[in-house]
Amino acid sequence: MEETRGGDEFVKPKRIRRNRKFISNEIMKAVSAVIGQQGFKNLGINSVAIEAKVEKPFIYRNYGGFEKVLEEYILKNDYWLSFILQRSMEGKVDDLGNVDAKGLYNTLMTDLYKTMDENRDFRNLILWELYENTPFIRKVAQRRETETKNEIDLLSAHFANSSVDIAATTSLMIAGIYYLVLHKDISTFCGIDFKTKEGKKRLSSTLTNLTNLIFEQAENQKKLITRMLGKGLAVELIAEITETSVDQVKEIAKQA
Repeated sequence: MEETRGGDEFVKPKRIRRNRKFISNEIMKAVSAVIGQQGFKNLGINSVAIEAKVEKPFIYRNYGGFEKVLEEYILKNDYWLSFILQRSMEGKVDDLGNVDAKGLYNTLMTDLYKTMDENRDFRNLILWELYENTPFIRKVAQRRETETKNEIDLLSAHFANSSVDIAATTSLMIAGIYYLVLHKDISTFCGIDFKTKEGKKRLSSTLTNLTNLIFEQAENQKKLITRMLGKGLAVELIAEITETSVDQVKEIAKQA
């Protein structure tokens, strides 16, 4: 290390101390960088050690093996769902426990898109689930399913007496978000460049429009069934016309 002159004395430059926490953070950054720049096929202890500027023995000593490094990276970046769900619920529940389901759903979809579009680690995590099929990856995915169960149940209850399958609809919307974000650097999609500000705005606005359509469909269907019940039509006939089940019509009849 070279010395620099300070007045009449030689002064050694201060050495930047790299404690364990700092180095661990650098390793996590290195995993993200290697995946983003070189892809999964080049992800290994050598490439990560070089990127993080650490010796391989440090990794073995502190993690026990490279697999533990990958597990920590995945767990560290699998926060997005609980964070988005928590943020989406803010201001959506009144003092009586009533939930603004449409507001919750719209915030959830638009926040999910924004987070994935801006967060490389989040994108890496989704790619990882598609790239590898290991017990640990499956465990992470299954845990995410468990974490979302309450919200899916809440939304399903809101759409219980309609023909809207909100679980299947949500699956398609989330899958669409995943694919369009992961595909954006390859080419346009249906003529839209989702890398641009205009493309991002169009997708975000469309998510809101789709949310409005889904909720309006369910509400209009309930109103129609209520009017038909008021006209004295048979429950079975109403179910056939509105393409709902007899049980659903009966439930709406109880609430009318």
